[in-house]
Amino acid sequence: MLEQRLLQRGQTSGRSDDNIESIKKRFKTFTGETMPVVAYYEALGMVSAFDGARPIDEVWTDTKAAVQAYIAKYDAEK
Repeated sequence: MLEQRLLQRGQTSGRSDDNIESIKKRFKTFTGETMPVVAYYEALGMVSAFDGARPIDEVWTDTKAAVQAYIAKYDAEK
């Protein structure tokens, strides 16, 4: 889904790096460099997961709600 969205963005963004080769390189970098960080925070119970294939506005709504829930949780623990 993300690949498709990035390729669509590339049609209108004017970004030369929104092409299939660059996108696949970004995915590989993400997997190698970012996923270990995700795994660390997941072990701390600080990762939320939801279906990113839904409409962008719905994903953004869930993202904001998850961030607000973490802020409230950690503010309460202070």
